Order: sequence, then C-alpha cells, then structure tokens
Amino acid sequence: HNLALAALDAESDVDQVDLAGGIEELRRRLEVLLGARPEAPSDMSLRRESELAVAQAAAERSARRERLAVSGGHLLSAAVQFLGELLPAPSDFPESKAATTALATTLKQNLTDLVEQDDSGRPRLTFALPDATALDGLTNVLARLLVRTQSANGL
Repeated sequence: HNLALAALDAESDVDQVDLAGGIEELRRRLEVLLGARPEAPSDMSLRRESELAVAQAAAERSARRERLAVSGGHLLSAAVQFLGELLPAPSDFPESKAATTALATTLKQNLTDLVEQDDSGRPRLTFALPDATALDGLTNVLARLLVRTQSANGL
C-alpha cells in the first residue's frame, strides 16, 4: 500500500518498503482477488437421511389419506343406508317400482361416469369442499357431535 502511494506521489520520501505478513495475510488477499472459498459439498449420508425422512413422511401422509378416504366411503355408505331406512317402504305398485328402478339406473350410470378405479380396483369418488369455511363448518359440527357423545357417555 505504501509503495503504491509512493509511486503516485513524486514528492514522497519513501525509499524502502517492509514486507510483513504471514500466511493469513496472503490467504486474505488471495480470497479478495479470487473470491471466497466455495462451500464444501454436503455430506451425502446426511442428504440421504434427509431424503429418506421426507419420503417416509410423505408415505405416512399418503397412507393416512388413504385410510381417511376408505373411512369416509364407509361413512357415506352408512349415511345413505341410514337415509334409506328413514324413507317409507317402497310402494308395491308396479309403476312406482319401475320408476324407482329407472331412476336408480340413471343415477348409477351418471355416477359411474364420475367414479374412478384406484390401484386396488376400488371405486373412488372425490369431493371438493367449496372453500375453507366449509372445512371450518365441518370441523365445528364434528366437534359438537363429539362433545355431545362424550357428555352422553359421562366423560
């Protein structure tokens, strides 16, 4: 630094420059010239462990969703069966039976177009909630039902 200033200043009385420093000074200057040292590659075993943990968490979420979907299907089937029990007995008139059979056939055809087969060959019908408030409403109703059930059981 002093040598550079002396070279630029004609009236400078600098006639010698002391070179002092060590390996650290040289390293610092080289880093300034060449840029910072790149980061060392990450440990592959840590990366594999992390990827394995992420994959395991995804598999657990997927399995839970599958169990929930199957349970939801059982719940929906039970609810429809319950509603069927609440309805009055079907009429013995042939016209009424024919109309019911025709309507049931039409509904089944329309629903069959919407149902997909999953990997296990089970029919899968997916429902979408209209918005986030629908999920809030659903959880509030379920919570109220659970609270009533617990209070009825004396819990």
